[in-house]
Amino acid sequence: MTNDLEIFKKNLGKRIANLREAKGLTQAQLSALINKDFQSISRIETGRVNASSYLLKQIADALEITMSDLFDF
Repeated sequence: MTNDLEIFKKNLGKRIANLREAKGLTQAQLSALINKDFQSISRIETGRVNASSYLLKQIADALEITMSDLFDF
């Protein structure tokens, strides 16, 4: 079970990084849009943390995508 969660976090993080880069944003720019430090974005994109649904919604809004777009991997 833990292994599945780790894989999911890494896949979600890669998806967020790809979407961010497609928008031409740096981690610092995305973090500024959602009022978080850039290390938070780094930890999410590398799968080191479980992001809350609220934080994922903030990221989706900042990237101008839907929540379901985040999970399209």
